[in-house]
Amino acid sequence: MEIDLHIHTNRYSGCSNINPKEVLKKAKRVGLDGIAFTEHGIRWSDEQISILIEKAKIENLLVFAGQEVACYTSYGQFQGELLVYGYPKSLGSNRSIEQVIRLVHAEGGVVIAAHPFKKLQTGEGYYGVGHTIYDFSVDGLEIEHPSYDDDSRNLAKQAMKQMKIAGIGSSDSHDLRSVGMCRTVFEKTVTSMESLCEEIRAKRLKAINLLR
Repeated sequence: MEIDLHIHTNRYSGCSNINPKEVLKKAKRVGLDGIAFTEHGIRWSDEQISILIEKAKIENLLVFAGQEVACYTSYGQFQGELLVYGYPKSLGSNRSIEQVIRLVHAEGGVVIAAHPFKKLQTGEGYYGVGHTIYDFSVDGLEIEHPSYDDDSRNLAKQAMKQMKIAGIGSSDSHDLRSVGMCRTVFEKTVTSMESLCEEIRAKRLKAINLLR
């Protein structure tokens, strides 16, 4: 089954123009079996998602409540961004990578490095954790992302292999047009957040990029 694990909506992410109801309809049109809302530091409640699915009148589409967390050291230095699945509360954006990983793993959830090798538009460096990914016990990273060039993709795949962690594909959509362009194909059927986390930990998945 195919899931886009990184989508922002205009409900909780000011940088997105995606209407939540419309993204469910778009996901079905592009052949997705599921999506994950990953708003910046905010987790949708399960009740909100149930109400949204009912209003959108969409069937047979899994909608997961994840979140994307910007992480900083105690000195305020940016460390990168993490995709979090299986944590029951909003995490905000004022914790370190180490703190987030510890909290999420304690709840049985998983942590994915978001676009770790997405290059800055000016100067050197990355929008994500970059080469310091090797210092952290993440469960996976994005190896297919719409903003990756070949060098970024190769660095991500190298980290995946060396760290023996999952490599996902996701669109990081802030606009309906990009939904599903990158996605993750799971070998087994995912039915819940618990099974999603288990399949990520087991690495029973592959990343695909429809742009390539």
